[in-house]
Amino acid sequence: MKLETAKSLLLIVLIGTSLILTFGMWNYRAEYEPLNNEGSIDQVDLGGEQKDVSDVVMPNDIIFKMNGQYFGHVDPMDKVQFFGEMQQWEITGIQNSNIAEEKESDAEVEVIFPTEIPLSLFGDILNMDDSFAHSANFYVDRFYIDLQEDNQLLRIRFVERGGENVVEGVIRSVTNYDALLSIFNDLTDDKYEEMKLLTDTARNIYIPVKPKTMTSYTYTFDTMDAVKIRNIMFSNPNLVSVSESAPGSIMYRTDNRQLNISGHGMRFINVAEPNNEPTEISILQRSLDNINEYSGFTDDYRLDSFSEESIAYRLYHFQYPVVNNSYMDLSTIYQEWHNDQLSEYNRSLISLRMIINTSTKKLRNSDEIIASIQRNENQSDIRDVQIGYRLTIESDDNGEDYILLEPNWYQRINNSWSTVPDQNADTQSLEGGS
Repeated sequence: MKLETAKSLLLIVLIGTSLILTFGMWNYRAEYEPLNNEGSIDQVDLGGEQKDVSDVVMPNDIIFKMNGQYFGHVDPMDKVQFFGEMQQWEITGIQNSNIAEEKESDAEVEVIFPTEIPLSLFGDILNMDDSFAHSANFYVDRFYIDLQEDNQLLRIRFVERGGENVVEGVIRSVTNYDALLSIFNDLTDDKYEEMKLLTDTARNIYIPVKPKTMTSYTYTFDTMDAVKIRNIMFSNPNLVSVSESAPGSIMYRTDNRQLNISGHGMRFINVAEPNNEPTEISILQRSLDNINEYSGFTDDYRLDSFSEESIAYRLYHFQYPVVNNSYMDLSTIYQEWHNDQLSEYNRSLISLRMIINTSTKKLRNSDEIIASIQRNENQSDIRDVQIGYRLTIESDDNGEDYILLEPNWYQRINNSWSTVPDQNADTQSLEGGS
């Protein structure tokens, strides 16, 4: 065989081999999705909003107290709007005060939050100077604003839990003073409703006097993609083992991390040894930074409970809290942090999409609710009473799942929500978690 012929045959073989390899690469699909497709947290987006402290720390009640009577907004959107205006009021002259010298005002606003939070966080929520920076160990669940008629200014007071210490400031704006005064002059308007005060509970609770008729909602919904959740919770998703722990449940594992996705919710545990170096960043800011990285606030979530190592956000619907009774709590986002390490993370993986049906429901009146609470042997442990929505997932005749949101009265004992029982009921029906 001539040398030229051999070279030609070799060239043909090489070209053929190259074509076969190229075709194979084009058609090859890896057992796992490529890491550079969605393999880093920065590239995963759950489609939610970016939120800061002032977005998630919101009051659940604003009470106007005048001459022994109590009033609140009829429309919860008016409450949100008023608090938004209040956040612009300039607060100065922050100083410690003596609780023994406090006198009850004839006209006072009480702004109540779902949980106790460090006083230092109010520097991110309200318009004030940096005087709160040293108050990390001073916890409050409400603040008060009263009218100072003599000099036409407003006084704001933060009372520490237990009532031992008070920090106060002033709002030296005649415009703000007149705006609040006009509200007190209009409390008999249809925009406001009378409230009743409960004092034998763990903290003061206000309940509207008039019966409420609320709307029930039926929604379609989306469920977040399991692969996206995997890629968020594991730095190298391609090295994660996967198994079906139960029908409809997916378990992802590494040596020290475990993620279970089941029933439209997730539970994540990280048992790796945490960094023992303390961090200066609050758990709230660490949690917000973490969830914002992948746009994880997919609905209206607000701060619900708070401690040095754990934090929970609750889903709200049209300004009312949502409660769920499933094993995977579909109404909350819950995290535990040890220093700068996320050690536990449980959350709902659903997001509301479109209303497909509504109906109305008349709720029990305040007398029934108060009577039921006063019969409760755990009355002194009740921290809150709210109208809320019970979230359940139902199926229609075609097997399609939908979300039903039904209004009812709820009571909070510690960090657990349950329906306020009917007066004839002997036991409580638990319907909520963290």
